[in-house]
Amino acid sequence: MKEKRSVLERDATILILLCTVVYASAYVGRYSYTASMVAIMEQTGATKDIAGTVTTFFYFTYGCGQLVNAFFCRRYKPRPVIAGILLVSLLSNAAAALLREPTLIRWVWLVNGAAQSALWCTVIELLSRKIPPEKKGRAIIAMSATVTIGTALAYSVAALFIALGWAYATFWFASGLLGTVAVLWILGTRRLSRMPDAGAPAQSADKAAQPVSQRAILRGALVAILTCGVLAIGNGFLRDTLVQWTPSLLYEHFGLSESASVIITLILPVISVCGTVIAVTLHKKISTYTSLIGVMYAVATAALFGLLGGYRWHIAAAVVLCGAMNACLMAGINNVITSMIPLERAEGAGLFAGVMDAFCYVGNTLSGFLPGILLERYGYGVLLTMLPVCALFFTLFAFFISRRKA
Repeated sequence: MKEKRSVLERDATILILLCTVVYASAYVGRYSYTASMVAIMEQTGATKDIAGTVTTFFYFTYGCGQLVNAFFCRRYKPRPVIAGILLVSLLSNAAAALLREPTLIRWVWLVNGAAQSALWCTVIELLSRKIPPEKKGRAIIAMSATVTIGTALAYSVAALFIALGWAYATFWFASGLLGTVAVLWILGTRRLSRMPDAGAPAQSADKAAQPVSQRAILRGALVAILTCGVLAIGNGFLRDTLVQWTPSLLYEHFGLSESASVIITLILPVISVCGTVIAVTLHKKISTYTSLIGVMYAVATAALFGLLGGYRWHIAAAVVLCGAMNACLMAGINNVITSMIPLERAEGAGLFAGVMDAFCYVGNTLSGFLPGILLERYGYGVLLTMLPVCALFFTLFAFFISRRKA
């Protein structure tokens, strides 16, 4: 019995590790363009609004695809589906390296976004079914780290290639990585079909005996989805706006080189891994998720006002540090919405995770073209003033919902 349990625990650990590697590599496959965007703009002469449409195209199909895949991910066979997603992203990156022009790359990124839209909900659904309850905390931390690992790897590789004058080599690196991970996934998940479902935590007799009407269940689910959805849109917008446009800000306003601006921007995703630790720690003291999100949005608002001050007074260190603080908090909020809440659910984890991630990518879509338009017409001052105002709105919204629930 002990030997069987040991094997199951080992398989669960291997599965968590494989899912972490898969999703981190997928992030490299989607951020390969964003990390190289400043250099691509310089080489092709593309304007900010045109360059921003590439990520907008990706986020559009990613968000729409999430809504579709969220409802069907329970029926997917994870092993071939995940390998197929990685291969499509591989081909998209290879095509981007050959096409070179943002006006052409955006159509390839449309396909890349559609393929990757099936990944998150499939991974979360798989983990929720196969990972025992005592290991789900480890899975939450591991999956939240994928964003940091993938983003940091994409930006560091891009900085190296930009310094060498090979901006488009980042796409080839992403293609090679995705192919390698696809093979690793196929080889490493041969035992997946033999892993039993972990099962849902047992309910107490009192809870099981309490009758709940279908109307109450539907009403509660709709309120939860809409509430978390609004907060997820704000999270996606505030998180990706800074990740995408900070290199451009440091390059144009503070006079840093293209590669240096990308390297410094690495601080944002690297430090954001602390957001998961903050979210998990605060959740022990703040049990209500909306209150927890409201607290993190409030601190992010202060950080964004500090970033605005750093821009106005021309203090690059303040911009980077306040941006890093915002990235940390946005990562924490994203982890609460797309990992902690879904993995606590006994049923429909993939559905809830997919829908929430889709809402996040509505915000991501806005972060591509809206800041680009504002920057072309009004400059960084207007954009950086808008960000803390948006964060303040979402802070008030979260606390309002929390009080209504109370």
